[in-house]
Amino acid sequence: MKKISFSQLESARKNPTTFATSLRSLDAGNGRFSKYMAWQCAIFYYHKQKGDLSKAITYFETTFQRNFKDNPKNEIERKGYVEQLIAYAADEQKNKLTYLEHKKRISIPLTSKLRLGGELPLIKMNDKYGYSVYFLSRKSATWETELRFPIVQNFVARTLYNVDLSEVEVGVYGLDFKKHVQQTYSASDIGDAVKELQSVGNAISLAL
Repeated sequence: MKKISFSQLESARKNPTTFATSLRSLDAGNGRFSKYMAWQCAIFYYHKQKGDLSKAITYFETTFQRNFKDNPKNEIERKGYVEQLIAYAADEQKNKLTYLEHKKRISIPLTSKLRLGGELPLIKMNDKYGYSVYFLSRKSATWETELRFPIVQNFVARTLYNVDLSEVEVGVYGLDFKKHVQQTYSASDIGDAVKELQSVGNAISLAL
């Protein structure tokens, strides 16, 4: 069975036939380890260490020094990502978010040939005693229009925790804004999203 990841969903949504062609390729390619990926790993480590920011910074700097050359450009970026770690921790505390788990793998069958799947990077409890699911993003503008967010809210509410849709919010932590942003989609919005996802899945499956 082929898989669409959450990060691929917008591409699949724009042109299902072209996306189906890319799914036939055996060489997906994982890409090189980037500075942004090192920062993401440090965020997960921060939560593994129960919110110990100093340990997360040390982990990030060790990872950074091991993977990237010591030069002025990289030094500026290293300092910038350390500042982002500090900003992330501060905004989490400001929003009274409590970490529950990270990199939660989920799978949503679409057709006999295709499924939507991947990881939910961060699941937290918010100050309303509901669930908040966050993706990490360099840029947070227009994220609300992406199909994955109402789909994730629906799955987390109905399948993962068996709670009302209103008890789950989804969003991103954006490096550009240095804060968590989120929203809760209505049942009508989610119904439309589920129908669109099924339509996209059927179109891709027909083209495979």
